Amino acid sequence: MGHSVHLIIGRGAAVQAFLRRWPGSRAVELRGGWQAIPVEDALYAAIEAKAPGATRPPELDMSPFGLELALAAATEAGGGLAYVETDYFGGTGGQSAVAFVDGRETMAPQRARGGGGAINQALRAIGVTRSVADDEFDTIGLGERRSMIDYEPEGPVRLRALPEDVPRVELKGGLPVWLVVLVIVAAVAGGVLVSGLR
Repeated sequence: MGHSVHLIIGRGAAVQAFLRRWPGSRAVELRGGWQAIPVEDALYAAIEAKAPGATRPPELDMSPFGLELALAAATEAGGGLAYVETDYFGGTGGQSAVAFVDGRETMAPQRARGGGGAINQALRAIGVTRSVADDEFDTIGLGERRSMIDYEPEGPVRLRALPEDVPRVELKGGLPVWLVVLVIVAAVAGGVLVSGLR
């Protein structure tokens, strides 16, 4: 299964400052009071338009030019924001992240291939504390929304309710498919065993 997102993560005053500065951006609630601001096309274009001549660190593949300036400005009055991006499919890919707290870069842009820990490090830099069972990424629920579509206002696609006009398919009683397959495999194996004994 894939995972491909580009988000700004934070909470409180820093998120509110970012939303005020970038009209049209929006925050999606995550676990523990954390929020994600999806870096959608309109926000991407707006950030780039306000930072002509800005560059993008080579470690951040999907960020808009000038994103670091926007994160620094939004955190000047206090708080922290991290920009995180993932691009995984079929178990391969990578992740990148950067973090700002109080107007300063507290974690330089980093890229990690494979499992890596760039995002967890950025989340720690802005104050995310891991749970006993999960790393920082899963503690705030980033593993639950695997694509930018999952950050739409309606929520994750796989968790959305079906509209009322869509017929619902009801499964009728009977044996589960796995049980039928198990019985068939057992019958074939028994037949092979009996024929081998003759």
